[in-house]
Amino acid sequence: MKTNKSWLMVFAAVAALTAAQTVSAASAPSRYTVTDLGTLPGLGNSYVWGGINSQGHVPVYATDSTDQNVFLGASSFLWNGPGDIQLLPGPTGATTTVAFGLNDLDQVVGASGPASQGQYLGVLWEGGNSIFLNPLPGYTDSEAYAINNSGLVVGSSFDFSVDPFLRSAVCWYKGKILLLPPSNGAMISAPYAVNDWGQVVGVSGNRAILWSTFPKASVADLGTLGGDGSVAWAINKGGQIVGGAQTVSGEWHPALWNGTAIIDLQNLDRDTMGFAYGINNCGQIVGYSGPDKNGSDLHNTHAVLWENGQVIDLQNQIPGNSGWVLRQAAGINDRGQITGIGQHNGKNRAFLLTPVDAQN
Repeated sequence: MKTNKSWLMVFAAVAALTAAQTVSAASAPSRYTVTDLGTLPGLGNSYVWGGINSQGHVPVYATDSTDQNVFLGASSFLWNGPGDIQLLPGPTGATTTVAFGLNDLDQVVGASGPASQGQYLGVLWEGGNSIFLNPLPGYTDSEAYAINNSGLVVGSSFDFSVDPFLRSAVCWYKGKILLLPPSNGAMISAPYAVNDWGQVVGVSGNRAILWSTFPKASVADLGTLGGDGSVAWAINKGGQIVGGAQTVSGEWHPALWNGTAIIDLQNLDRDTMGFAYGINNCGQIVGYSGPDKNGSDLHNTHAVLWENGQVIDLQNQIPGNSGWVLRQAAGINDRGQITGIGQHNGKNRAFLLTPVDAQN
């Protein structure tokens, strides 16, 4: 598996986000309950890429690695609720299976391998079956990252037979694969999210990109916060896009593209970098904030929620005696449920935060 989030750190939004302020922990009551999404037998840690659907179902991958970007040896499952998980098997003999995203129909996408030819291939799981998503002709491998409610899947097609290797953004629909054009001939392109209008976001070269798939494929550079690089991680039905962008000083800041401008969402106090990973249709945004300018150390990061012009440390929104340290928030649905990665009882675990008022 070649995907590595750490490597990539290279229209209803309010203007108040530009002046976001950190919410004080004070003595505020707990806003969320926190649920450990568990792991699989023999695997100590679990992680979530970002997916959560309207039902609160979450695709999870479990590994022995303490690095969420090391996928070798991973196995995956769909968490449907406490005590209700569905295994997501790979091909016969596969040693690695990683589930990345899903839609409201519980169709899950990811990658698995090695397959019969030693490949890692994109996979669609639906109705208890797994379907391979093959790469472009002449390419060797593939991975799938997201799927919308129409069944449009986005991901990458790799060619490891050349040096440097080629990674191209693609989408799959009804058994066909379509190339999403790179920006300025970039050798590396990857799409990470797709909304129900078929708008696709990701990265091409070192810039955040918006692809449109209808009526014809097009590509638009989303720009930066004055620096060189940017990446887009999520898009909602309204076309609001979130991700990260470099400032003039080279720091990575969480960013929102609202259709007319790029907005610096701001980090928590004293933190110098951050990324926004998910946005729901209500405009709530989740991600993380941390002290490392280069974004290489994720052990001191804080799971963050941006809403109503505020930067909220999610650690302060759960019971103080929970035993959890929330490191990254990865996805959020329209019910306000949040997925992410934290530490619990000495292990890295995928978590689900559920608003207390949503349980009444």
